[in-house]
Amino acid sequence: MSRLHLFALIIPFVTLTGAAHADEAEEEKKQELLKELGGFDNNSFGFLTDGLNYGELYLKAPAARCTEVVAQLKALGVPPTEEVFSRESFLLRKAPEKCARYAGLKLLSEAFPAIKEARSNANIVKDKKPGEAGTTMWSTEGVKTGKACVDALNAVEAKGAFMDVIIASPEPQLTGAQTRTFCEELIKTSAALAGESKDADAARKKKAHDRYAKAGAKGDRLEWLVYYDPDGDGFTWYVPGCKATDDPRALAKAKVLTQLWENPDGSWRVRKLTFKGHKKAKDVEREFEKKSDAYKFCK
Repeated sequence: MSRLHLFALIIPFVTLTGAAHADEAEEEKKQELLKELGGFDNNSFGFLTDGLNYGELYLKAPAARCTEVVAQLKALGVPPTEEVFSRESFLLRKAPEKCARYAGLKLLSEAFPAIKEARSNANIVKDKKPGEAGTTMWSTEGVKTGKACVDALNAVEAKGAFMDVIIASPEPQLTGAQTRTFCEELIKTSAALAGESKDADAARKKKAHDRYAKAGAKGDRLEWLVYYDPDGDGFTWYVPGCKATDDPRALAKAKVLTQLWENPDGSWRVRKLTFKGHKKAKDVEREFEKKSDAYKFCK
């Protein structure tokens, strides 16, 4: 066989082999893209399933990547009837809707940090009553987190977030739009509670102040007596001789006011405040292994 004939046989073989490799590469690329596209849909399902329980972690990929994948598949000549496998498989012609959903959910997830804060705060505020310890602080925080929640939801809605999907969470389960209403209500109830609680705090503080001021306490002494008895209901101190009393008249004139506490390990802690008139002159705190030694120091 001549070299010319041999060359004529080799050229078609090389051409066919190259074409086969190109077809394989194209098919492999197609399958990778279909898998990636299905992943976007699976992540949307994951977000909807987990909701406020870190559902946003499913939506890390940029939304624009989803539409890029669809464009690449079309460029490869993949027909609109091609099946894309996911938790709910769909045809390629439905891909733009799936990408739009992913994008809308991803935008909604941007409001999740503010929503979580508001929901958490609402759970605390609902059990608070005016005048209770921490009520003023938590109700003020409720106004703050409620406003942050509303602002965040307004911002993502303006960018095209899906506001009508249910956000999985502990009860109540709400849509984005309903969550905004929830946060608006949190602002109102927290503001009202904050006002009532501040009034109650003021009345409580006045009661405590009057209890000791009317007995003659003033200055540093008055501040310390109110500090330990913020409700004005009476608080037991030890006066010289280590005698226990909550009589405001005795506390208003005692040179030394002492507190004793038993520690969890059975040891004792003693705090002794010494006054010169009504001005604090000394503040000494010591610990003792024995109760008897603590009482000796108290005297």
